[in-house]
Amino acid sequence: MAPASVAAGGVLTAMATGALAASVAASGEAFKVSGDRLTGSGFTALPGLNVDSKTGAKHPVVVVTAQEAEVSNLCVSVLVKTPVGPVTVHMNAGDDEPVTATGLVVDSDQLQGDIKFTDVLGRAEGGSSGGFLARTARVTVHQPRFTGWQGTAGSFRLKGLSMRIKPGAHECF
Repeated sequence: MAPASVAAGGVLTAMATGALAASVAASGEAFKVSGDRLTGSGFTALPGLNVDSKTGAKHPVVVVTAQEAEVSNLCVSVLVKTPVGPVTVHMNAGDDEPVTATGLVVDSDQLQGDIKFTDVLGRAEGGSSGGFLARTARVTVHQPRFTGWQGTAGSFRLKGLSMRIKPGAHECF
């Protein structure tokens, strides 16, 4: 168990410093993300479908991308069902210095917050699936809250990372 713990710690450290690309998926469970403020550049949102690779379960989503993103007071949580009851994996970062990410892609089925788009690009229609497509040079979201099924980034930088496992339901929102 000790070698696995050291390896996991090394991976978390590499992700936190931005030295390693990161991918988040919660084995068919949705994860929740919140923060005080999210800003991003090169933002797009288009309809999509997330398919769980293990179960084949399909979830309609909005695929949100940002070339660069920054989140202050980030909270990420995953509620996991176990034989002894629910357990929450809970992570916080960015209290003093915002969390930064590049090449961010998130499959989300719930998005909320106070949003401002700057320099909207192109038309807000189309998309190969017949749905909508939104593109903007910059986006700012105050009090962002979203539920995601999968997230990837070219890099993450998480200053002040704190991760805990808590018995019971202790989600970000």
